[in-house]
Amino acid sequence: MNADERSKRWLATATIAIGALLLVVLLAQTALALPPRPVPAPKQPAAKPAGSATVLLVQFPETWDWKETGWQSLWTVVQWEDEWGVWHDVTGWQGTLDDVEIQKDGTVVGEKGWWVPEAKFGSGPFRWNVYYSKGGVLLAQSEPFNLPATVTVSLAP
Repeated sequence: MNADERSKRWLATATIAIGALLLVVLLAQTALALPPRPVPAPKQPAAKPAGSATVLLVQFPETWDWKETGWQSLWTVVQWEDEWGVWHDVTGWQGTLDDVEIQKDGTVVGEKGWWVPEAKFGSGPFRWNVYYSKGGVLLAQSEPFNLPATVTVSLAP
């Protein structure tokens, strides 16, 4: 390689190095010119209004076929009764059971709860319905109650 070729190679290498250095400087200046990113405040849990839970306890019979119907598929609905005696579903108080427990005596009890603000205490009548599944067959219905309450129904045939 002659001197002229070495000069050209050196010039190309220097041009690339200077270009890269300029790019780094420009990027650094751009980054420094950006305003600092805001740091989000930690989320605080929403304060629950004063109140209490209305709870449904569902007692499963010893003969319950767990292979056919798991507790997670049962659908619960709270209803309210109007002045003409017609029952209406409470839109926000519908869903599957929250949990089940096996009691010391071997009884299986499912639970569903909804929060009731203090301002609604004493209102009613309400009732719980337990269905085989959402839109399924009615399995159990509680007696009417006023809020808040703990209500027990049995799925025994």
